[in-house]
Amino acid sequence: MYPSLKIVLCFFLLVSSSGHVFAHELTPTYVKLRQSYVENVLTTSVNLWNARVDVLYYKAGVYDKDMKPVPFFALPGDVVKLEYTERQKIDVFISTVEAKKAVYICTRSQILKGLKQKTVVSSKICSKIIK
Repeated sequence: MYPSLKIVLCFFLLVSSSGHVFAHELTPTYVKLRQSYVENVLTTSVNLWNARVDVLYYKAGVYDKDMKPVPFFALPGDVVKLEYTERQKIDVFISTVEAKKAVYICTRSQILKGLKQKTVVSSKICSKIIK
């Protein structure tokens, strides 16, 4: 084996075994919109799970194919407080007109200002809308 390749392999082995990466989880991966109880409004549900000790808030969003925001309404709200290892069901409502553009339902971890923590990495997880 080449000496430079050995060094690179050792580096990746060291980096991958030195720490853990945690993010949140959004299920299901693929969602289908269905008619809600309100005329001209479609709905679906996603489940959010917090696997991060350092994050308490998550913001939901609906995006088009270019990741530009699409108007929507969410229950219990577009910003959700979620304790470590806690789960929350989010009901998403989109008008039939906006649903034609909508491709992704995403959640992003929200880092609070003023916290003195080692990392300030925000994670974004998306579910794809099946047409």
